[in-house]
Amino acid sequence: MSDAKTSATAPPRVAVGIIVAVLLVTGPIGVNVTGEPAALGDGTATVTVLDPTSDRVPITDGRFGTAVSYVRIPDLVVDVESVSGQPRLLYIVRVPALGLDEDNSRLVRSTGRLRVPLRDRAVNQEVSGSYSGRLIVRVQSFSGMQTVSNRSIEVHAG
Repeated sequence: MSDAKTSATAPPRVAVGIIVAVLLVTGPIGVNVTGEPAALGDGTATVTVLDPTSDRVPITDGRFGTAVSYVRIPDLVVDVESVSGQPRLLYIVRVPALGLDEDNSRLVRSTGRLRVPLRDRAVNQEVSGSYSGRLIVRVQSFSGMQTVSNRSIEVHAG
């Protein structure tokens, strides 16, 4: 009878042990399974924005005859000239009139080319003409933040 009781409680204990082990390996105190740092730290980076170069961002119709329009946000591409510590590159696009506030980031680990994508964003309203927005690029860490680019963009329909 004790064997049935022990085997009935063993699977939950094993599951809890596996979950704890995974959290320790992938959590903020460890590194993820690819060996990369798990979190932002102190540091700096010198970057040059290569793309997007245009100040115009298109709004296009959805596919297959849907009645939804999309803001097609280009990927950010930078040249990382130097890096120390574990900063991150932050890419932000804001267009208040469309309710658009998108951002994405990547840890900066080495020099060279770095790409930060933003997803296309559905617009839930009728669009025509153009809308003013901001494109912001920052290098951020626990020790500070540097704005690399903060410029106006025009989001336009058609």
